Amino acid sequence: MVERFARVRYRAIIVLLTCTLGLLYVGYQSVQGERGLLGWVERSAEVEKSRAEVAALAEERAKLERRVSQLRSESLDLDLLDQEARRLLNLGHPDEEVLFHDRPARPPAPEGGE
Repeated sequence: MVERFARVRYRAIIVLLTCTLGLLYVGYQSVQGERGLLGWVERSAEVEKSRAEVAALAEERAKLERRVSQLRSESLDLDLLDQEARRLLNLGHPDEEVLFHDRPARPPAPEGGE
């Protein structure tokens, strides 16, 4: 009878220990795991970064669409067309004068002795 009671007691301890280890594993994974709390925080930061990038790209696309609409034949802006042609081809009219400005190698020293 005592052996039977000891065997039942050991089984209860093993079941309790197994359940405790299972709960510890689930708790650890819910915080540290790939789909846990810390992973969720990291993914949330990545989502916000991606949303900001998408917004910037949408703004750039809208800007480019406005420029393209100005180059269409029904609403052609001749000044813009001339400006883009000169910029892309690096050309100018023969009667124009081109002035080159030398940039200083370093910024001028501040006055006042500081």
